[in-house]
Formats: sequence, C-alpha cells, structure tokens
Amino acid sequence: MNIFSTVPVSFAVAALGGEVLIDTVDGRVVYDVKAGTQTDTRVRLRGKGVPSLRNKDVRGDHYVTLVVQVPDKLSNEAKELLRQFDKETGNSLEAVRNMENNDLNEDKNKKEKKRKGIFNK
Repeated sequence: MNIFSTVPVSFAVAALGGEVLIDTVDGRVVYDVKAGTQTDTRVRLRGKGVPSLRNKDVRGDHYVTLVVQVPDKLSNEAKELLRQFDKETGNSLEAVRNMENNDLNEDKNKKEKKRKGIFNK
C-alpha cells in the first residue's frame, strides 16, 4: 500500500527552501522543502499511497526521497559566484591544500623543537 519515489530538487531549493511538485496516485502535490535539506532526505506524504482493497477508508503512505541535483553546465559567472559562495561557507575548494599546509607546518614545528632539544610528551 505504500509507494516509494524519488524527486529531484535543485541546489537552490535545497539550500534556501522552496516548493517542489510531487506526482502521486491522486495527482500532483506541492511539497514545501525546508531550507538546508540534504540529498537523500526522505519525506512521508500520509494517506497518499494506494487504497486498501479490503477497506477503502485505509490508504498507504507515499515516501519520497529528495535528491539534490548538481548542475553540470555552468556559465563562467555562475562558477565565480559558486567560488565566492564556497569561500563564505567554509572554503571547501581549498580544504585539501589547507590540510596539506597545516601538516607541513606541524612537521616543521616538530623538527624545530627537536633541533632545539624540546620534546613533546
């Protein structure tokens, strides 16, 4: 009696919140996506599943998995805006380089302490 489906959600709607249309057995339903929704978020539409053959007053539910769609074609302007967005939200584009630099600095500090006779215990 339960139905399971997947609905694509744009990155903007997932990040900022907004509405998506979901096809159900009774027609389309508007669902309000919450801001900050992550991919593979599952929502339940109560009573939007298949009616029971034994009791028409009983219906299953419709479970929808929201999947955030990442655009595969971006203009140069859109790419630059995403780079700016990334810098404002944690600089993930530079995470590996920053980690490598931190590791190098730690190694230099350990070598310097060892050279000076200072040991970490």
